[in-house]
Amino acid sequence: MPVVIQDRAPTRIAYLPHRGPYNQIGAAFKRLYAWAIPRGLARDGLGVAVFLDDVRAVAPEALRSEAGLTVGPKVTGDDEVAVRELPGGRHAMLLFAGPYPGLSAAWSELSGWLAASSEKAADAPGFEIYLNDPYDTAPEDLLTELYRPLK
Repeated sequence: MPVVIQDRAPTRIAYLPHRGPYNQIGAAFKRLYAWAIPRGLARDGLGVAVFLDDVRAVAPEALRSEAGLTVGPKVTGDDEVAVRELPGGRHAMLLFAGPYPGLSAAWSELSGWLAASSEKAADAPGFEIYLNDPYDTAPEDLLTELYRPLK
């Protein structure tokens, strides 16, 4: 899986917080889509998971993340869902093809690439963008972009 450097525009997301192991964020996504579908936001938006803590430094039950959906500039938050912008700029990106349980190994590969490169990670969270829908896509055909912001 080759890593490429990309200049990204800021990404605006509506999101719900999740606390606990990162691989259990699915429940927060279900609640987010239950909010987004009646508003017509799920059709055009892409799922985004934002990881706020380092899994090597924080206990699994205390990990913080955000289950998000890309949204346009007119979407506002409410009592249930917040809206924010992920910063743009230089990012290392790895495109992962396959079932979600393989994402942990893909993150390890991206981290290994970063450690071996001359690039330095920015003080900003990594995130995933899900390019297709796991409900109508075979697990082996799922595509996920992994991003690590760079200095």
